[in-house]
Amino acid sequence: MIDASWSRSGGADCIRLTGLPADAHPEVRPGTATGELPPMAGRLVGDGDGLCFIPRFAFLDGTAYSIAVDGALAATLMRDRPWVVASTEVTGIYPTAAEVPRNLLRFYVWFSAPMSEDYVAGHVRLADDHGSTITGALLPSEHELWDSARRRLTVLLDPARIKRGLAAHCHAGYPLRAGEQFSLVVGSGIRDAHGLPLRAGTQRRYQVGDDERSHVDPWTWGLTAPRTGTFEPVQACFDRPLDHGLLTRCLHVTGPDRQLVRGTPQIGTGETSWQLIPGQAWASGPHQLIIDPILEDQAGNSVSRVFDRDLSRPQDRPRPTLPVTLTFNSAE
Repeated sequence: MIDASWSRSGGADCIRLTGLPADAHPEVRPGTATGELPPMAGRLVGDGDGLCFIPRFAFLDGTAYSIAVDGALAATLMRDRPWVVASTEVTGIYPTAAEVPRNLLRFYVWFSAPMSEDYVAGHVRLADDHGSTITGALLPSEHELWDSARRRLTVLLDPARIKRGLAAHCHAGYPLRAGEQFSLVVGSGIRDAHGLPLRAGTQRRYQVGDDERSHVDPWTWGLTAPRTGTFEPVQACFDRPLDHGLLTRCLHVTGPDRQLVRGTPQIGTGETSWQLIPGQAWASGPHQLIIDPILEDQAGNSVSRVFDRDLSRPQDRPRPTLPVTLTFNSAE
């Protein structure tokens, strides 16, 4: 008879299995029945006369787990939930601009604490102006797009609905409609790393504007130079809102010695500007704002390429994948 119990192995929580046949291949799935959800990723390690299943991602409190051996249900364990008040919340949804292009490509959702996986599909959606779900708007994916800390979620609209000429676009059209309003809705049922729901769900409302179909062009930006010897920020103002996630890592400043200027970067309201407050007073001489060519706008157009390229337009041809450098001098 197969026996399953909660245990510890190597400092990690695990499910200990005893009574297994020598050639058994046990699988652990969340839920009370097998076959409904895919097996959990993890590893089996020997433990005396049994085996311990150590999951790749931690078990969730308040969740049942089924153990199947060669496809047959062998045991079910419930992981108790401690009496903890839900405290995790959404701290930001990007873009923050009130209007987005019809060919918008992605959103970012930030949470106040690390989150669990496998809940996004049921609790993150686009809703029209009447609150109804916009069917097929978001890209269905087997793997959720979390950052390494599992605090930032990237939500993609289906690119096949956005790129002209593809079957999905020809059949169903754009997910968004110019001139209309919609909301990105994050339900409270999405779980944090402890298996608890959010303190409350939230949403951000948008107006849909025209398409954006041109390269990001740093040469059109307005650049405000600081004064020598001050801690004033250098500021770049864009001709359109840019992608928040890429803005956090695609802009850098170097000084007259060509060394990186350390400081505090800040993204402006609506992702239409960026500034750097230096850690040391500005030196005299030429400085460079260096832009990584992968920097994109909200529709996925970058410095080096147009996301939905029109082959008949010479201006849409790919550009060199080299950093763009804008030079400025700190004022005396």
